[in-house]
Amino acid sequence: MIKIGICEDDITQQKYLKQEITLYYKQKKQEILVETFESAEELLFCYPIDLPFFCLILDIKMKEMNGMTLAMEIRKRDKEIQIIFITGDKDFVFDGYKVGAVRYILKPYHSNELIEALEHIELPEKNKVQEAYFCLNYMGDFLKLKKSDIFYVEVKGHYIFIQTKDGEYNYKESMKKIKEELVDKRFVMANRSILVNVQNIEKIIKSECILCDGKKIKVSRGCYKSLSEAFIDFYKE
Repeated sequence: MIKIGICEDDITQQKYLKQEITLYYKQKKQEILVETFESAEELLFCYPIDLPFFCLILDIKMKEMNGMTLAMEIRKRDKEIQIIFITGDKDFVFDGYKVGAVRYILKPYHSNELIEALEHIELPEKNKVQEAYFCLNYMGDFLKLKKSDIFYVEVKGHYIFIQTKDGEYNYKESMKKIKEELVDKRFVMANRSILVNVQNIEKIIKSECILCDGKKIKVSRGCYKSLSEAFIDFYKE
């Protein structure tokens, strides 16, 4: 399903956008879900961490927080979501490209201009699994980590250390809480303090598993069977 979010404080414009977008995708026989917001604050309140949209269509001139500031906030936690700006002000054009906007539509506009912008949205390929993410509040910022990039999660005292392909993140949390939030069959306990991603395991032997970066993690006797089975099941699929 294609999910698109609209943030527009003009209700008439908001309804028009939703109607045109829905019609466009229905004509292409694609399942579409459009969610609307009347302000940047409303969008951030509804989705403070993870944004479930392929694309956001943002009006720039809104009360309180404007669309450009909203886009900058979104980019702190999500580098991949596609953004289309709609506004009557030409002054923001270059700022729009700084936040990686797909298109910039000036008001008043025709439906064909909106359609042309929608055609530039990169949608996931059919049968391709959508990337799953793990979101966390890290040092005052919301981070969105690809689960496939996480090698393992380790607890040391009252702190959690998340080792990823790009580096390490540590913050105060319990392993119990992480296991509740990181619900994914790829993550299995290797020992009492380490939760490992079987997707990034190269090999498992009786006493340890070797990750694709060469890192060796101890495997306890009680965890060996469940870890081995999860590893085999992942690659069977």
